Formats: sequence, C-alpha cells, structure tokens
Amino acid sequence: MSLTNQQREFWHARLASHLSGLFHTADAAALAELEANAEWVSLRGGETLFRQGDAGDAAYVLVSGRLRALDASAGERTLNDIGVGETVGEMALLSPDRRSATVYAVRDSLLARLSAQDFHRLIERHPNVLQRISVLLVQRLRQQDRAHTQARSAPRTIAVVPAGTCTGSEAFTQRLAQALAAHGATTRLDAGCVRAALGVEGDADSPQVVQWLNEQELAHRFVLYETGTQAAEWARRAVRQADHVLLVGEAHSSPALGEVERHLATGGSSARAPRRSLVLLHPSADAVPSGTAAFLTPRRIDSHYHVRLDRDADFARLARCLTGTGIGLALGGGGARGFAHLGVLRALAEAGVPIDWVCGTSSGAFVAALAAQGLSPEAAHAQCRAQFSSLRDPTLPLVALLAGRRIRAGLERAFGALTIEDLPLPYFCISTNLSRATQTVHEHGSLLRAIRASLSLPGILPPVNIAQDLHVDGGLVNNLPIDVLAAKPEIGVVLAVDVSAEVEMRAPEDMTAEISGWRLLWQRLNPWTARSEVPSIMSLLTRSALVASVHWARERGTAGAASLYLRIPVADLRLLAFERIDEIAARGYESTREPIRAWWRQRGG
Repeated sequence: MSLTNQQREFWHARLASHLSGLFHTADAAALAELEANAEWVSLRGGETLFRQGDAGDAAYVLVSGRLRALDASAGERTLNDIGVGETVGEMALLSPDRRSATVYAVRDSLLARLSAQDFHRLIERHPNVLQRISVLLVQRLRQQDRAHTQARSAPRTIAVVPAGTCTGSEAFTQRLAQALAAHGATTRLDAGCVRAALGVEGDADSPQVVQWLNEQELAHRFVLYETGTQAAEWARRAVRQADHVLLVGEAHSSPALGEVERHLATGGSSARAPRRSLVLLHPSADAVPSGTAAFLTPRRIDSHYHVRLDRDADFARLARCLTGTGIGLALGGGGARGFAHLGVLRALAEAGVPIDWVCGTSSGAFVAALAAQGLSPEAAHAQCRAQFSSLRDPTLPLVALLAGRRIRAGLERAFGALTIEDLPLPYFCISTNLSRATQTVHEHGSLLRAIRASLSLPGILPPVNIAQDLHVDGGLVNNLPIDVLAAKPEIGVVLAVDVSAEVEMRAPEDMTAEISGWRLLWQRLNPWTARSEVPSIMSLLTRSALVASVHWARERGTAGAASLYLRIPVADLRLLAFERIDEIAARGYESTREPIRAWWRQRGG
C-alpha cells in the first residue's frame, strides 16, 4: 500500500495506540518493535484476507474498517466480526496450523500485518508478549463457543440509502442521529461535508478523502453517511465505507428499486456485503403496515423495521437494534399456562421496559404476536379472553383429539390475513417440521399459519401443511427459543419467560400399569364411586410433546443466555385450563413484577 508521509504518520499513530491496548503488559521497546515490523495491507469491501485452509504465516491488527470471519465448511456461517483495534489470525503466531476460518473485509479496511517470523524473534527478547497473545486466543475461542455465534461488534458506520422514491431520508437521518447519540458521539456526513472540509468533491476516490473519513470515524462512535439521490459516486463511497446499510423507504410509495439502489446493486454472495436493513417510514402511529413483502422481495435484506415518524420510541428502538443493544422477549410454550405471559407483559409495561423484538413457541407464539401487533397488555388480555377461553372441539380421534376449527376461528378473528412482515415489531415463532425432523423459524408469511403450526400439539391438534411438510408444535424442538433470539446481532438483552414445570404429573399411589378406560369412565359418571386421579390422555400427550425440548434446554444451559430468566410457578395449573385465563395472567404478573422492577432499576432504567 502506498502512503504519503502524512498518512504514514497518521496510521502509525493509530497502530501504536491499538498495539498498546492489545499488549498492555508489554514494555515500550516491545511495542515499538511490533510497530516498526508491521506491514500495511489494504482491502476493499468484499476482498478476502485469507481463506480457510491457507497456511498461517501472520497475524493482523485491524486499524480501520471491519472484517468478518466465516466457517467455510458450514456454508459460510458467520463466526464473528472483527472491529477496529482487534486482531485476527493470532493462531499463526503460535502454531503452523492452517487457517481455521475465512476472513474478508466487510468494507474498505486497513490492516497491519505481523509476520510469524518477526513475532518469534520478538518473543525471544520480550517473552511477556507471548502471554498476552495466549489470552487473546482464549478470548476469541470463548466468543466463538457461545450459544449465539453471531457477531457482537456493533457497527460504527451506517450508510442511509433512499429506497424506491423516498424523499424523506434526510429528515429520517437527522432523527436517527439524535437517537444514536444516546449510545455515543454521532455525526452525519454527506458529499457537501467533504467538499466543505477539503475543497474537493465527496466522490473523489483519493487518499485525502479516505483519510479524512477515517478521522471522522475515529472522532465519533457512529458515523451516518447520507447518500442522497444525486451523487452516484459519493453513494458508492458511502456504501463502501459502511458497516451497515439502511435502505429507507416510505411505506405508502412504490416498492420498486430506486435509481440509487439500482446504481449500487452488485452481484456476489450476500455474505460478502455489509448487513442490510430496510426501514419503512409511516406518517403516524395510526398507520397500519401493509405490503411489506413487496418491498422485501426485490432487495437483499437481513432485517426490516417499521418506524412511525411521530414516535420517538420507534427511533430509539431502531438505534438499539443498530447498536446491538436491542431488548428481545422470548415467551415459552405451555398450553393454557401461556396466559401467564399476559401478566408479564403488564409487569414489563409498568416498569417501563421497552421491547424491541418478540418471539415465542406454542402459546407463547400467540401472546408474542399480540405484543408484536403493538397491543397494550390490557388489549392483549381481552383478545385472549374473547378468542381462546375454550378451544375444545372434539372429533373422531383418527388424526387428533381436536378438530382445530375453534382455534383456527380464533386466530382468524385475532389476526386475519396479517403477515409477519407487517407486524410493527420484529417477530418470529417456532414450529417443528415433522417431515424433516427440523426446527422451523417463521419470520415471513402468514402469521395465522405460523402460529397455528407452532400450537399444534401432536395427537391433540392436527398438523399444519406447509409446502407439503407436516408442521407441529415447536415445543418438541425448542419450547423457549432463547438461543434463536440471542443469535440475532440486533439483540443485546434477552428476557425469557418459562411457563413449563420442572416436575409434572406425579402419579397417584394407587395407579397401576394396567388401566381400564371403561372403569375410569364409570368412576366419573358415578357420584358414589371414588375417582382415581390418573393423568388424562390429553395431559399425557401434551407433556410428552414438551419433555424432549425441556430436557435439551437443561442440558444445553440455554437459560444462561438470557439476561433475565423468569420462571412462572405453574405446576398446579393444568395445561388445558383455558377457562382460568384471568387467574393464570394474574399469577404471571404477581410472580414477575418485583423481579422485573429490580432488574430494570439495576440496569439504570
């Protein structure tokens, strides 16, 4: 890389600062030697630093930009992101093993290369550097072994690109900058800022412009690059400089690609581009999102958000998600016990805890969808009472004990033809693909069908046909999807509510292994005969459906990924006691009100 003397001085100063932070136990002589031996490596966005299986001959310090590590043996699964001041490839300094991951530049990046040969000479004279490298390796391995392996390094630079015919991106960027300022110093840059500062056009692809932009990034926690609709070259520069690209469109406008979007469109693997999110702007809180899928279809989008222009809370939510500090709520399944989630929603609202993302399994999927609609806790409670106080519609048990007509009718009344994409809050739910023995995460399409699948306890409700695969209750594979939620890079805080019982359905002392259904029926019909309190077939089927998921959750320790884990005392409540909705909701509220308040106060809320 060719650097002017001024640029070399600037970047060497930045490298010295990073090395001091990384190897703070090393003496000044060791740090000076590391810096002097470093070689500069420049990558454009999308270019590969090294590939999995390559010989390891050097480590790198990221001085500017952003890198991403992928597991090429697992379909380019993201292992982690590398931010400014971090190292990558440290194993090559200790072992001649081949590279264990592929690393590429998410955006234009500058790195300092430390060769293994120079490093070995260094540790002969400064052995304490070796100890620090070992610590860095352990930290990296721990990060990759976490249940959520997605990158946790929040983006520093965000490009705001008009989607379609949007004309309000400038006002949006100003509001977003105000919300981001709560998380760190934030500035907005456009082509005019570069022209005013340097006396050259912002689209000039020169070292002078690149250095000035990097200086702005060093001076601020977040930089918002406004592409506008005119300067195509500046738009390209902004996107190349961005860790995250926001496509901002007006929800009522045409979903077709706009001129700037078409100009920026590039081919290649989606894994080799910055993360992209779609933001759809709505004029007021009264606006009901619709047609979101039409915006998503022609674009490669990782996530999307609905932002109401008269709601500061929507901009605050977007800022949290962009900075990886979003608050996600996971609601577990448990039949009628899921009504306890209604009380938890009330306790969260009273404590003032904002919720940015919701998800759930089985009955938790239904309550989470009500929250994602933006309903108040009181309105969600009323909806449950109106639609699901009774779900019994027995049928000839050839496929299931219940026909499922009542539950479908209730879902239709609650959600109609609503799609998941049109929910005001990001949402997903879990079902089990019985045909393929896999977990399905529903993030798109019919909300009614997704919830109906997530609720379909085998043997009790008929399975749901999705693309000719049979889908049943998500509780078979993941009754409380903490892991799926925590893996989302937008989420930094996970609240989990468990409505399953640790111990369920203890047998009565007089229960034998041979039971006559006719005798039990006679006991229940004859008021003078003592009843045997054996579990019903519906209770047995329900518990059996959940037991594997509960077991594996314990084994994997998924509860440890939650920032606040709430278990509702429900052991005395029948799984099918839907008529006790008010009592169950009250229990959820009373058992979580104080823990939520204490947790939120501790976080400074």
